[in-house]
Amino acid sequence: MPCGSAPCCRPARPGPWPRRASGRCRGHSENGWDMKLRKASAGQAVYHDFIVAPHTSVPAKRLFNCFVVEGPVDPVRLERAIRHAIATHEALRTSLEDVDGELTQVIREPSEITEAPMTTVDWDGSLDSVAGIVRGLDNRWTVPRELSMHVVLGRAPGPRTLVACVLDHACCDGMSAEIVTDLIRAEYNRPGEEARPDRVTQFSDYYASMLQDGLETYDDWLRSLESSSPALPQWMLDRKRPSGEAWTRERELSFSDATDERLRSLSKEYVCTPYEIITAGVGLYFRRADGAPIRLAVTHSGRHRRHGFDVVGLLRSQVVDVVDSSRCEDVRSFLTARRDELRRGMTHFGRLPVEEVCLRAGVSTGWRAGSPGPWEVELNGMYEAPAPEAMDGHEVVPAPDFLEDAYCENGGTTFLLNLFLRPERVDATLRYVDPPVSEEMAKRVGADLEAIVEFLAGDPTRSLAEAPAFFTVAEDFRPLAP
Repeated sequence: MPCGSAPCCRPARPGPWPRRASGRCRGHSENGWDMKLRKASAGQAVYHDFIVAPHTSVPAKRLFNCFVVEGPVDPVRLERAIRHAIATHEALRTSLEDVDGELTQVIREPSEITEAPMTTVDWDGSLDSVAGIVRGLDNRWTVPRELSMHVVLGRAPGPRTLVACVLDHACCDGMSAEIVTDLIRAEYNRPGEEARPDRVTQFSDYYASMLQDGLETYDDWLRSLESSSPALPQWMLDRKRPSGEAWTRERELSFSDATDERLRSLSKEYVCTPYEIITAGVGLYFRRADGAPIRLAVTHSGRHRRHGFDVVGLLRSQVVDVVDSSRCEDVRSFLTARRDELRRGMTHFGRLPVEEVCLRAGVSTGWRAGSPGPWEVELNGMYEAPAPEAMDGHEVVPAPDFLEDAYCENGGTTFLLNLFLRPERVDATLRYVDPPVSEEMAKRVGADLEAIVEFLAGDPTRSLAEAPAFFTVAEDFRPLAP
C-alpha cells in the first residue's frame, strides 16, 4: 500500500554489469547491450511477482483507470499515445527475469519493446461489464512480459468506446493509473508525427540528484524511525505476519455535513487545512495505550492534476510522521503542535525516498514476513481530479471505480486512509488488510474518525485522554487465547 520509489528507477547499486559512458547499467539484448538491469528489491516492487511468485499471480496492488469515450477512438493514434507513455517512465517497461540465477528487473529501451501494449475486445457498452474486462487481463500477468502496463480498447456496437489502463504494481511516488491515462489522452489529442522517445525526460534522469538532496536528512529520518513504534497493538501485528494470506479490502467513508462544517471551522481557527486537522486526528486516534510515540506515513499527493505525469516523482511529500500526544496537555496545544510538526516534516523529509531509507537502515518495508515495517497506518491526501480531457472533442466519462478483494502476502500497510479534498467537503475511503482487520473493526474505525473530529471541535481545553482511541476497538476484537 505505501507508495515508495519504484526500484527500477533507483540508481544502480554496485554490480557485475558493465556500464555505458552515461553511467547506466546495461544488459545483453538482441539489439546489443542496451537493457538496464536492477537487482529485485524485497520492498516496494514493480511487480507482485517480487512478493509471492511463483505461488500466485493475483496482484498485491493492481492499479487501474477505466473511462468511456462518447464516440469512436482511433486505435492507431491510441497505440501511439500509449507507446509515448511507456517511453516516458522506466517503471512501465520493466520485466522480471532470471539473470544468472538471480531475480532481476530488466528495463528495456522503448525501441526494444516488442510486446503489444494494447488489446482490442468487444464491449457491450454497459458500465456493469467493465469489471469483467479488467478481470480478463488476469491471465496476462502469469506469462513472461516486457511491460508492467496494458491497455484494453473496448468497442461497443454504438458510438461509445471503453479504454481501460491496468498497471501491475507499477508505482513510484506521485504515479497513478489516473496520471498515465491523463498522459495518454493528452498525447492522443496532440497533432503530428510520433513522438521521439529520446526527447522524453526520464524519471531516472533526475532521481539521482533528488536522492542526493534527500540523503542530507537521512540521519534525522532514521532517528524518527527509531524513536517511535507501530500504531497497532502487537497482537494485530503478530496475527498479520504469520497468516500467509491476507486480503486488501476497502470501505467508503461518508463524512456528515456536520463533520465537514467542523473541519472548516477548525481550519479557520488554527489557520491550516482540513487535511492537517484530519492528520492530527488520526495521530491522536491511533495513540498507543502505553503512551509511546507512534509513527504514521503521511502523503499530500499532487497526482490529481492536469498532465501530472510531467512531474511524477517531483511531487514527493511522504514523511514518517511521529506523533507523541503525551507531550500535549489539551486539544488546543495538540492541534497547534501537530500542525507545525507536520509542516516541518513535509519540508524536511519530503524528498527522501521512503524505500531507500528502509533499505539503507536495514528496516523492513513491511511487505514480507518478519519485523513490522516503518508504519502500519498511512494517510494520503489528494485534491479532486479535474474533469478528464476530451478525446477528439468527444466527452470522456470515468467508469465506476471498483476494488476487488486482492490476495497479498503480509498485506503492506494495515490501514490506508485516502482523503479526497474539495472546497466544500472531504470524501474518504478506508483501505485495510484482512487479517488482522475485520469488516466489523473497519466499520468502527470509520465511525470513530468522525467522533475524533467532533472531539477536536469541542472544548479546546479538554484532556486528550477523553478522545476515542483505536486500542479500545482492537481490544474488543482481540482473539481469545487458545
